[in-house]
Amino acid sequence: MITRHHVTLVILCTAILCSALVPFDPVLILGICLGACTGAILPDIQMKKPQGVQIRTIAWMITRFSRIICTPLICRLYHAFSGHTFQPKDKRLTHSVPGILLLWTIVAAFLFIASLILLNSTAMYFPVALLCGVMLGMVLHLVEDLCTRKGITPLFPFSTTRISGSIRPCDTSDRRIAQFHFYHCSVAGIIIGFQFLGNGQGISSVPVCLFALGSCMGMMIWSSDVSITAEHIIRDWAAEIRTPIQLDTLIVQENPGRSSSRLMMGVYYFNKRE
Repeated sequence: MITRHHVTLVILCTAILCSALVPFDPVLILGICLGACTGAILPDIQMKKPQGVQIRTIAWMITRFSRIICTPLICRLYHAFSGHTFQPKDKRLTHSVPGILLLWTIVAAFLFIASLILLNSTAMYFPVALLCGVMLGMVLHLVEDLCTRKGITPLFPFSTTRISGSIRPCDTSDRRIAQFHFYHCSVAGIIIGFQFLGNGQGISSVPVCLFALGSCMGMMIWSSDVSITAEHIIRDWAAEIRTPIQLDTLIVQENPGRSSSRLMMGVYYFNKRE
């Protein structure tokens, strides 16, 4: 899916969880939502830079952290363990379960180092909320992308089995993504409404919110005709990059004074001009 779809759906799902886990803590809600929005953007390392300065420029800058810092480290780690060479531009590196775990670990390391330098120990709960949101956003990102035709490779690089659906995010005639937004918004509104009315607050509301979140994800997968394409061959992806070879042009110049019937037994005889 495209960036605005990811961010909108992730915010709605995060609101469902926050209404049960931290309903009256605006600081934690802000941290989780910021982290979830960041996690919804981080895996898209192939995002193109928008022309001019706009809101999408912020998303592109977030993906540069994944593209420039995280994916080269992930490639080195995979190469050390498997001996295979991977390209940092390969989208499957960040659209898999091992990929988002490594991506989250790198983000956590940078965030905690920055927190120790800039914040004191009493303010560490905010970075923890950010990290929880980042993981939630990346997990939801994978679930949303497996509904598209490009799909994801959830176990890459250990397996290239692909899970994909039938949605084309840029196809405006397909109304399923709009239906996802409406369903997510309706569920989030109902859950938050019950919270503010005082019904189902506290730990007792957690199972209800988890069920609501599961119904949102299940509806997306069910509506997208998701299928699994099994392929277990691991290849050296760098070796598959072929360099085109351009042959020199052969110019044949025939002597007009000689006969052109020189083709015998499949052999050409060329006369050079003296």
